[in-house]
Amino acid sequence: MTDTHTATHPLQQPFRDAMASCAAGVHVITTDGSAGRYGITMTAVAPITDEPPTVLLCINRQSAIIPILSANSHLCINVLSAHQQDIAEHFAGLTPLSPEERFEYHIWHRGQTGQLQVEGALAHLHGKITAQHDIGTHHVFYVEIGEIKVHDTTAPALVYFRRNFNSLT
Repeated sequence: MTDTHTATHPLQQPFRDAMASCAAGVHVITTDGSAGRYGITMTAVAPITDEPPTVLLCINRQSAIIPILSANSHLCINVLSAHQQDIAEHFAGLTPLSPEERFEYHIWHRGQTGQLQVEGALAHLHGKITAQHDIGTHHVFYVEIGEIKVHDTTAPALVYFRRNFNSLT
C-alpha cells in the first residue's frame, strides 16, 4: 500500500519565514457581479507593467473568491491606509463577521465600473481579469486596470510585516 499523503516541500517553511520578512502593502480586493459579491484581504498584489496598467493577484487555490472572481471578471483593488486595520482583519476572516456581514460593516462607494470601493482607502484600482493560471498552491490573476483613483498621498499605509499589521509612515 502506498502512502497518499504528500509531504510538504523541504523549503516551504523557510520560504514562508523569508517572505514574512518582506513588508507588503495591504489591500482588500472586492468583486460584485453575476456570481455574487465577495472580498478578501491580500498582500500578494504586484504591478507588472504600466502599458497597459496591469497587476497580478496571487491567491491560494482553496479561497472561496476564486470562482467568483473568475465569473465576475471585474474587481477593485483597495489600497488600505494604516487606520483601516479593522477592515483588513474583517476581510482576512480574523473576525466573526460572515462574508456578507463584512460589506454591511463599512461604508462603500462604487467606481465607474460599478465595483465596490472602501471609503478612506489610499487608492482604488478598478480592473478586468485578462488572464489567469495555477502555479503550485496558488491561482494567479492578471488584471488590466481601467480606472484609478489616488486619494490621500500623505496618510500612512497599512503594511504586513513578520505576520503582523503595521503602519508605514
